[in-house]
Amino acid sequence: MSDTPTTNQPQPAPAVPADLRLLVIVCYFLFLLACINGFTALIGALIAHIRRRESIGTIWQSHFDNLILVFWVLVAAFLIVALGFPLGLWANFSFQFFTHPSIFYLWPPWFLIFPIVFGLIVFPVLVVWYFYRTIRGLIRAAEARPYRG
Repeated sequence: MSDTPTTNQPQPAPAVPADLRLLVIVCYFLFLLACINGFTALIGALIAHIRRRESIGTIWQSHFDNLILVFWVLVAAFLIVALGFPLGLWANFSFQFFTHPSIFYLWPPWFLIFPIVFGLIVFPVLVVWYFYRTIRGLIRAAEARPYRG
């Protein structure tokens, strides 16, 4: 044993690429531009997927996770619309032209209502959620704060 006191020297912080903040901000702007063209969100999501591994253990990891979540939720909503809307149109068309009014109750009514419910209720909620998550993330990235927290 030594009589000399041990000093706790600070450990150096792990090396984090300085451009992660800029990339996160660029990705958020690409997501906002996607409202106009629809394609730039794909580029932002690709950047987020590629650079997420570098950001593990930093505040930028939560931003990349947020971007990836927002992208995949919107892809899932788009697929639901892409499958549900033609199904609703087909149900409406076939009901009007190929069925007799007396057998109306045999036809599943949600086929007729699904596109309307999704378009008037679910889609506006998703739009508000999309802007909330994107703008909140952009503000927190500009302040160099994690998305969560």
